[in-house]
Amino acid sequence: MQRVALSAALLLWSGAANAQAFCAGIQSVPAQNAPVQMTLPDTGITTDCTRSLMLSGGVQLHCGWAFSYRAPAASEAFAQLVATVQSCLGDDAAVTVDLDVNHPDYYDLQTFQLGGREVGVSLKYKGALSQTYVFLRIALPE
Repeated sequence: MQRVALSAALLLWSGAANAQAFCAGIQSVPAQNAPVQMTLPDTGITTDCTRSLMLSGGVQLHCGWAFSYRAPAASEAFAQLVATVQSCLGDDAAVTVDLDVNHPDYYDLQTFQLGGREVGVSLKYKGALSQTYVFLRIALPE
């Protein structure tokens, strides 16, 4: 019984530590073009992210995770990522749910804005590629 309790406690601690690391990761975008890796919350799936400059002079970070086409795991990962971003930014973040688009593939986007920072989380079915993607975009003004 103690072993089960210890395992559960370690799992909770590990989840909390991962959430803290993720929240720290969305608080800033590196100034240099150094490699950035992000782990999709509650999945352990890591990806390399790309940094780019915005026309306004700010910087943004783009991360994407590929799944099998219409995989339930992709929808679950999207929902968990939305919940985690919302938790990281807190109740003061304004949330915009994008309107439906006239497109043959499925698309869902939720954008969080707080203090000039914008964090977008999207789920996209790409039929031509036979894949579903979960994307994270973090934009920071200059």
